[in-house]
Amino acid sequence: MTNTACIPILAAVTPDERGVVEAAAKDIADALSQAADQTWTCRCDFVPDLTAISETSANCVIVTSVAVPLAHMDLPWEQVEQQLRASYAVLCQIGVPVMICTALRHVSLEGDATTAARKLRRLRQLNLLATKLSHEYGVIVIDLDRILADIGAHSLNTDYRLRGAEVVGVAGNAIARGIVANALDAFVSVNVQDSACAALEKNRPAIGPAPIAPTNLMAMGKGRRKQLVSTVTDAVQENHVGWLVRQFLTRQIGPGEAFAKFVQAVRRRGARESAMLLISGLAQLFRSAEMRQRR
Repeated sequence: MTNTACIPILAAVTPDERGVVEAAAKDIADALSQAADQTWTCRCDFVPDLTAISETSANCVIVTSVAVPLAHMDLPWEQVEQQLRASYAVLCQIGVPVMICTALRHVSLEGDATTAARKLRRLRQLNLLATKLSHEYGVIVIDLDRILADIGAHSLNTDYRLRGAEVVGVAGNAIARGIVANALDAFVSVNVQDSACAALEKNRPAIGPAPIAPTNLMAMGKGRRKQLVSTVTDAVQENHVGWLVRQFLTRQIGPGEAFAKFVQAVRRRGARESAMLLISGLAQLFRSAEMRQRR
């Protein structure tokens, strides 16, 4: 953890999205100042695209957006994908957290319908690529598309460009939560991160239907590759344990990560209850395998 009270953000986003990133920076500074009982600032520097980020001497957080390549709709998708893969491969070797924001899949029909349809298709391709880049290079995804779609483009009076006062607050809060939860290990302690996340969640702008807080979040990976991901779990705890065991057996998570999750479970529930859950989960897994064989 450093002694600095400033978190630098280096962002490659569209001109319309710069206001969103600045709003996120303010939210981060306010939340950390409240959580750490110390004044924090968050400075934003902007570059036009990914090629302008070849290296950085300072410890910072890199924020990128899949909306930037939309400026080159004339390029074939294969060429765009190749360029983005090469750029993110370089970025992820710098050694600082790299965030990628998905784009809201809504295009206002201000032009002709054909152009809007092409742009919407490209948005879908870019959002899907963001997930692939996360798996391949460890880029941390901030899924603005899902978060904003839950509220609705009509309620926010916006589209993929994120114009409008309402969406700036919502998207800025979402980016702030993504950064604080996943990218500040080099700046503040885990306890401060957790407190800041709680403050950001409490101050989430109330627009549209109230979001349902997921109860099935789990951390995957370590360091700059660590992300909070949502998993589809059963209501019964042993079923979820069985799912974790399958993840380990199929090598979706490694031995170290599996052991770390078991240690966390022991701390939360105690050794006896954790052991009982593990046994129940294994039994549930074997029962499922036996039923499949009978079929």
